[in-house]
Amino acid sequence: MQKINLELKDKPLEPLLNKKSLIFTPRKIALFLFLIFLAFTVFYFWREICFLIKPPILEVIQPPADIVLTQSNFEIIGKTVPFAVVTINSDEVYVDEEGNFKKSVNLVSGLNIFKIEAKNRFGKANTIIRRINFNQ
Repeated sequence: MQKINLELKDKPLEPLLNKKSLIFTPRKIALFLFLIFLAFTVFYFWREICFLIKPPILEVIQPPADIVLTQSNFEIIGKTVPFAVVTINSDEVYVDEEGNFKKSVNLVSGLNIFKIEAKNRFGKANTIIRRINFNQ
């Protein structure tokens, strides 16, 4: 018998199955949808936990900090979350469905200190103190 030597001059063909390409399979689509659902679920629970832990947002629009006034009647105006209970010097103030509140106060001569507090149903409170100096 005679030995035959074969030489390959060209590269062999690469198999088509080993080539990486973006193929959408039902398994990959289901995994993608599950990951999106998981991300939304984690985000939802994170927001709920933050809601329970953090005090409500409180913003006092009027008066600015430490002012001097010459009029005796004045309005305290602010904004918070709609479900918060707002008190100004222990007097409860009405909060509308958008979270806005306001209260008219009479100033006495000298320094007037107002403690504005927003409290949620879990007892978490946010407090802002405003000082108004009234000169007649």
